[in-house]
Amino acid sequence: MNATTLTSSLVASEPAGGARRWLRAFAGAWQADWRERRRDWRTWLVIVAGLLLAACAALLSSLQLQATQAARDEAQAAEQRRWTQQGSKNPHSAAHYGVYVFKPLSALAALDPGIEHYVGASVWLEAHKQNDLVYRPANDEPGASRQFRLSPALVMQVLAPVAMIFLGFGMFSGERERGTLAALRINAAPLSALAAARGAVLLCLALALAAPACAAVGMVEWTLDNRSPFSDAAARTAVFALGYLLYLCTWAALIAAVSAWSRTLRGALALLIGMWAMTGLVAPRSAAELAQLAAPLPSMQAFRAALDQELGMPDDPDQARRDKEELLRQYGVKDEKDLPINWSGISLQRGEEHGDRVFDAHYGRVFDAMRRQSETAALAGWLSPSVAVAGLSSAAAGSDTAHHIQFINSAEQQRRLIQQVLNKAITEHPERNGVRYEGDHTLWERVPPFRLVYPPLDASVLLRHLLPLLALFAASLLLCGAGLRQLRNGNLR
Repeated sequence: MNATTLTSSLVASEPAGGARRWLRAFAGAWQADWRERRRDWRTWLVIVAGLLLAACAALLSSLQLQATQAARDEAQAAEQRRWTQQGSKNPHSAAHYGVYVFKPLSALAALDPGIEHYVGASVWLEAHKQNDLVYRPANDEPGASRQFRLSPALVMQVLAPVAMIFLGFGMFSGERERGTLAALRINAAPLSALAAARGAVLLCLALALAAPACAAVGMVEWTLDNRSPFSDAAARTAVFALGYLLYLCTWAALIAAVSAWSRTLRGALALLIGMWAMTGLVAPRSAAELAQLAAPLPSMQAFRAALDQELGMPDDPDQARRDKEELLRQYGVKDEKDLPINWSGISLQRGEEHGDRVFDAHYGRVFDAMRRQSETAALAGWLSPSVAVAGLSSAAAGSDTAHHIQFINSAEQQRRLIQQVLNKAITEHPERNGVRYEGDHTLWERVPPFRLVYPPLDASVLLRHLLPLLALFAASLLLCGAGLRQLRNGNLR
C-alpha cells in the first residue's frame, strides 16, 4: 500500500487536529485498505476457507440441535402420556413407577453447545431417590469428536483471530520493512485514524464468519416455534453478540499494537501466533485444570457411598412416635386405624423430607464445588480474552455449569412435587377393611407437566465475564496507542 498517497489528498485542506480531519483520514484509509484487500487473493482464500468452515459448523450444529430437541420433545410427550395413562394403582406404586424429564435447549446452544455434550440430558424421577442424569451424547461419539468439536463458537473464538492475524500482521510492520514508514510520518494523516481504519477492515472480514451462525440461530428459532427456555431471550442474544464483538475488537487492537511495535513482518507474525496459542489454546485448558485443583470434586464412588450411608440412617423414631401420638389426641382416637386420615401417607412424606435434607446437603456440597470451579476458571478471563468470551457465550446460551445445575434442581423440585401430590392422596384416603386406595388418571393429572424456564441472566455473570473482556479491550487500546506513539517518534528501522 502506498503510504504517501493514502491520505494526503484527504487531509491537506483540513485544520490540524480537528475531528473532521480524523474522520476524513479514517474514511480514506478504510477505502484504500478495503480496495487493497479486495485485490489480494490471500484475503479471498482466508475468507472463503473461513466461511466454508463457519457454514459447516453452523449447519451441523443447528441440524443436530433441532434433531436433539425434537427427540427430547417427543420423548417428554411420550413420558407424559405414559404417566397419565398408567392405569389404576396405589399412589406409592405410581411414585416408584416414576417418569423421565428432559433438559430443554435454546437456539443459542447451536452456536455454543458448552458442556451439553458431556452432561446428561435426562433424569428419572422416582420416590426416595435423586438419580443422576443419563444419556450423555459424548459417550456415543469417537474420541476424535470429543477432542475437536466443530461449532460456531470454536470458529469465532479460535479460527477468526487466526484469520485476522494472517490478514493484518503486516498492518504497520510492513511499512517499516518496506521503508515507507518515513512517508507515513510525513503524511499529515493521524496514525490513530489509519490504525482504526485498518482494524475496522479486519473486524468486518472476521464478522463475515458470523453470518452463517446468525442464519443458524434464525433457523433454529423458527423451528423451535417460540418454545425458548429463556424468559429473556432477546437480552441474552444481545449479550452474546456484544461479547463476540468486544472479543474481535480486542484482537483487532492487539494486531495493530503488535504490528506497530514489531520491527519485522516475521517478528509480528511470530508474536501474534504465540499470543493466540497461549490465550486461545493453553489458557483455557490451564484454567480448567487449576479450577479442578482449587475445588476438587469427590469421585462418584465416594459420593454415592457417603450418600447411601446417611440415607440408611433412619429418621428420628422418637419424633415420629410423638407426632403420631399428637395426631391421635387431635382426632380423639387411640388407634391409627380409627384416624380419618392415613398415617402411612404422613409417614411416607416424612421419609421423603428426611431424604430431601440428605440430598440437599450432599448435592449442595458438590454444586458449591462446581460453582467455585467455574468462578476460579473465570479468573483466567482477566488474562485471556478467549476464556472470558467462552464463559460469557456459554452463560448466555444456557450451556454452562450454572444452567446445568438449575436444570438438576428444577428436576428435583418436580420429583418432590410428585411425591407430595401422591403422599397427600394417600393421607386423604385411609384404608378401610384392608382395602387400600387406588388412584386413577384424575390423580396423575394433578401433577403438572415439567416445564423449565431459566431465570434472567444474573448481573454477577456480566461482572465475571464481560468486565474482563472490557478490561482487556481497554488494555489492547492502550497498548496500541503506545505502539502508534513509538511508530510516530521512534527509530525508522
